[in-house]
Amino acid sequence: MLSDASEPEIASPGSGLGMVINSTRPRALHAARILFQVLVASARKSIEICSPYFLPDRSLCDELLRAAARGASVSVLMPGKWNNHPIARLASRRRYGPLLRGGVKVFEYQAGMIHAKVLIVDGAWSVVGSTNFDNRSFGLNDEVNVAILERNLAARLQADFADDLAKSRAVSIDEWRRRPLLERVLASLGRLFERQE
Repeated sequence: MLSDASEPEIASPGSGLGMVINSTRPRALHAARILFQVLVASARKSIEICSPYFLPDRSLCDELLRAAARGASVSVLMPGKWNNHPIARLASRRRYGPLLRGGVKVFEYQAGMIHAKVLIVDGAWSVVGSTNFDNRSFGLNDEVNVAILERNLAARLQADFADDLAKSRAVSIDEWRRRPLLERVLASLGRLFERQE
């Protein structure tokens, strides 16, 4: 039995609002997809995304670019070479160019495989759960997330995100343009992965 001195301190509950969002079939509303799109569209200050598989469709890419164009800081963190799905990584990298040109900051984690799935918007909204930033996760897989409007939680997640960025490498548009021909060819195979439904 633990003594009083060694018992963990339990924080009192906050006053945030939350909702659970699942994307279990046959429910075809793609609630997680709608949630992500609405939060990205509503961002005014910042968007921080951590996803092991980052394969947003054209609509979500456009929304990220619109957020950057209106002055929001948009940062995306993904695995680097330590990735359990190399083809998915190459498919993700295929999207970097337009995002980088539009002011989105892209980082690749260097310390190992990162599998966190987090979206933080304006230091207020946080979404954590099992959904990746891709259509397979939005529409095919059984996923569950919790979206919470609470600034203290968002600040904690932002601190964790910053710690992960310190172990990451920023990708530049020049580096992306110089990627090898083999990577470009293999990335086209990633389209097959994206279309599995």
